[in-house]
Amino acid sequence: MSGHDQKTGGHPGRESERLKVTDRRHFTASGERRLDVADEPEDALPISTPDRSFGPAAVKPPSAGFERRPLEEPEGVDFTMLVNAMAQPALLFLGEIPHPATGQKTVDPEQARIQIDMLGLLGVKCRGNITAQEEKLLDRVLYQLRMLYVARTSGSG
Repeated sequence: MSGHDQKTGGHPGRESERLKVTDRRHFTASGERRLDVADEPEDALPISTPDRSFGPAAVKPPSAGFERRPLEEPEGVDFTMLVNAMAQPALLFLGEIPHPATGQKTVDPEQARIQIDMLGLLGVKCRGNITAQEEKLLDRVLYQLRMLYVARTSGSG
């Protein structure tokens, strides 16, 4: 025998120890909230303090932990405005609206695709952090832009 024990992960003399792994993630890989995981009290969260300093900016007070910020949107802007601002260049590159400087319609499918993909990425990154209404808006805008893109890039035009 090589001196490794199957029950203890290969360490002789540790036959009574068992390794237990507990998945404490609050969301599944698809972004759904797991109901079987209880929220930990704030004082149970580990607070990491730097053990080495890499300059004045790296030094944190010993009580520094997670920074809590309000989840309010900046005043005067909202998610709808963000989606519309990101969709407008796609519409411009699909020739749906004229260029504001020239007044001419421009068709650039590659640039339109990039804008549409960025909106799709926004949806992926925001999953679980936007309201159902905001998610429906983003899905609807993405669907419409993708259909316009297909119409512009298909051989019928």
